[in-house]
Amino acid sequence: MEKEVIQQKQNKILRFLLNFGKLIIDAAKLCFGSLVLGTVIKGEIPQSTLLVTGIIASGVGAIIGVTLVTLFEEK
Repeated sequence: MEKEVIQQKQNKILRFLLNFGKLIIDAAKLCFGSLVLGTVIKGEIPQSTLLVTGIIASGVGAIIGVTLVTLFEEK
């Protein structure tokens, strides 16, 4: 009985991490769209700063998100 409860808690944590990874991937997409593509269209902040920040944030977010989704994907 106790093993079932522990297993259910572990499954909830794994699902949470999987969904959190997907959320990070979506945030990286939005970051890329707003910062990088926004720089191309119109930039009030220096374009080089905005572009580098957007690329770094998108890359880091994508790496973290893909890692979490890969590690905790339901098999």
